[in-house]
Amino acid sequence: MKKLYVTALAAALVLAGAPAMAKGPGKYSVKGTNAADKSTYTGTATITKTGEDSYRIVSVIGDDKFDGYAIGDDDLLAVTFSGGGNSSVALYVAQPDGSYNAVWAFKGDKKVSTETLIPR
Repeated sequence: MKKLYVTALAAALVLAGAPAMAKGPGKYSVKGTNAADKSTYTGTATITKTGEDSYRIVSVIGDDKFDGYAIGDDDLLAVTFSGGGNSSVALYVAQPDGSYNAVWAFKGDKKVSTETLIPR
């Protein structure tokens, strides 16, 4: 399990590149894949800066709203989410095109899911 997290984190960090113009606070389209059943999902997310190194991220996926609070900067965000009857953690890494690649898991998950935030 630890190896999977380290591998996913390493892959996300390798994909991080030069600073992007669209990263940071703003509105994003969400595309993701649930690791448990390989189902895909889409939605929207809004990133708001709430302090020097803190952020709020609100994602709407279908009928579920996930409220997230993060620490980090425009390049790397460590987030805890709650919503839809679940809690989760996520790590978002900015990409050269202004998008974010992420790995995340609900409490109790055995696998790590993936997600991409695309600037709108």
